[in-house]
Amino acid sequence: MADQLESAGVTMVALSKDTVASAAAHKARDGLNFTLLCDPKLEVIRQYGVEHQKAIEFSTASFTLFGIPLALVPSFKTMAIPTSLLVDEGGIIRWIDQADDYRLRSSPERVHEAVKAAFS
Repeated sequence: MADQLESAGVTMVALSKDTVASAAAHKARDGLNFTLLCDPKLEVIRQYGVEHQKAIEFSTASFTLFGIPLALVPSFKTMAIPTSLLVDEGGIIRWIDQADDYRLRSSPERVHEAVKAAFS
C-alpha cells in the first residue's frame, strides 16, 4: 500500500510502542517498505490520544495460587490503538480511522478513498 500512496504524493509512516530492534525485526520479517517510528514510552502515542490499556499480556512472573506455581500471569498492558491518520503538509489531520479492536487495521480501500476525498 505504501507504493500506491507514494504515487499519490502521500508518505506512509507507522508509529508503535515497539523498540527499535523489535521494529527492525518486524520490518524485515514482513518486508515493509515504509518508515517505522518507535515510541516505547508511549509519549507521542499519548499526545495523539490513542493509548489502549485493555490488551491482556501474560508474563512469566513468579506467582503462586494456593501454593501452586503458575507460569503465566495475566495483566493489562498499554499499547497504541490502531489508528490511521491522514495529515496534510500543514500538520492538519484530514481523516482518522480507528478500530475498537486493537487487532484490526484500516483497509487499503478505506485509506485510498480517504486520500482521494482529502486531496483531490
